[in-house]
Amino acid sequence: MRITKKIFLDLAIWMIGFGIIVGIIFPFFTAAFGFDRKLAFSLKYVIACILAGILVAIVNFTLSKVVVANRLRLLILKIKLVQDKLMKLIKSGNLKECSPEECYIPVDSKDEIGETSIAFNNLVNVLFSSISLEKTIQNYTKILSSNLELKNLTEKALSLIIESTKSIAGAIMVEKEGELIVLKSYAIKNPEILNNNPIIFDILKTGNFKCIEVPEDIVTDSLLVDVRPKEIILQPLNYNNIPIGILVLAKPIKYSYEELGLIDIFSQSLSIALNNAIIHEQIQKLAAIDALTGLLNRRYGMIRLKEEYSRALRTEGFLAIIMFDIDYFKKINDTYGHIAGDRVLIHISRLAKGLLREGDIFIRYGGEEFCVVLPGASSEDAYKMAERIRIAIQDSSVFYAEYELKVTISLGIASFPELSVKDEQELLKAADEALYISKNSGRNKSSIR
Repeated sequence: MRITKKIFLDLAIWMIGFGIIVGIIFPFFTAAFGFDRKLAFSLKYVIACILAGILVAIVNFTLSKVVVANRLRLLILKIKLVQDKLMKLIKSGNLKECSPEECYIPVDSKDEIGETSIAFNNLVNVLFSSISLEKTIQNYTKILSSNLELKNLTEKALSLIIESTKSIAGAIMVEKEGELIVLKSYAIKNPEILNNNPIIFDILKTGNFKCIEVPEDIVTDSLLVDVRPKEIILQPLNYNNIPIGILVLAKPIKYSYEELGLIDIFSQSLSIALNNAIIHEQIQKLAAIDALTGLLNRRYGMIRLKEEYSRALRTEGFLAIIMFDIDYFKKINDTYGHIAGDRVLIHISRLAKGLLREGDIFIRYGGEEFCVVLPGASSEDAYKMAERIRIAIQDSSVFYAEYELKVTISLGIASFPELSVKDEQELLKAADEALYISKNSGRNKSSIR
């Protein structure tokens, strides 16, 4: 029963009141036990008993306040400390700066005070765990939202997932063009063995989560690097309820309930990010390809040329460029129409592409103009390739309706470091100048700048 709004004031009132009541009742007890009734009920004795009751009440109140209030004061200080720590943690975002152990209350009693301390310490753990989880998810979401390239996305995502779940190994796999591909793996000796595992294909088919407990007598050294896993998690990555990949994780002890929940959260976000990255890759691929010929378009081709020039510069290797266009192509369009012209472009693209080496870069540079980038080729090597292409096209025919169209091409060649150029654009310009030398000297020939 409350008297005031202060618990300790209520306690003092009740204790003093109880002391007064005891002081009043005590003379009756003494009389009942044979004490002189006249003395027991004398005013002095009654007052003495009441004062003694009040004194005992004050002593009890003081002891209670010393014992209980000090512990409550410690609880208040710890609550303020937790508040300060959490505010600091929220602002800085650095989980390493704050430790929940600093905020614990010592558990040194087996009563309600001790239970309060235990409950408080558990609450501190939950609060810090919640903040930690929130920061981890925020970092994870930031990683996923800031990476559209599959390689960077999977590398950073897998690293954070392994760290957050305390796993010892892991891999991210996706299905692309009917094949299962390991995009990124960690601490797996032979990640390619995952591609042929029937369990993997079953999960990809059903979209069901699977947790495998590894018995002690099963040898797993061929799969993992050093530590034997206790559990292997196979988490499907579903997008619109369709499995597009699998997250594989392994741990030397069992995954906790919280870690399994975290894996589920991670996999949902990862599925969306992977789908976006795959679409982005497909769009990039489409954006890099010329729709008519299937060759690299000029924009992406120039990016590849710059990469190859930087590599040649770094390795002190050769790099050659062949520029060529179709002789009198405008006449073909004007005489037979643009469909015939398109057939000529497709024919030349396919024929020349079949003659190039693996690793050569074939670009549709303009309307009827093409560019071939030959890594590691000298001007002599490039000239031989140019002549092979020129002769093959000269000797071939394009059939359109009842017409047999014969075409020729003119080619220009430039090679680095045989030509001293400051960048890839100068090398390209030199090859273009060589092309015009061929055109101005009769066409259907190759010239070296």
